[in-house]
Amino acid sequence: MNINQVREQLHQLIEEIDDIYVLNGLYRNLLADKNQREEYEREQLEKAKKKGRSTSR
Repeated sequence: MNINQVREQLHQLIEEIDDIYVLNGLYRNLLADKNQREEYEREQLEKAKKKGRSTSR
């Protein structure tokens, strides 16, 4: 294997690592968004339940 082949393989590995890093970042962002949305929906449900209880009294 000559130096050019080694260099090309190294560049390919670097690109793959960069892709994995980007995908992991996207996954973390999507997971955080999902958790935030679920928390917001839980809060809205609790508010609706409290409002329903107070108006039925």
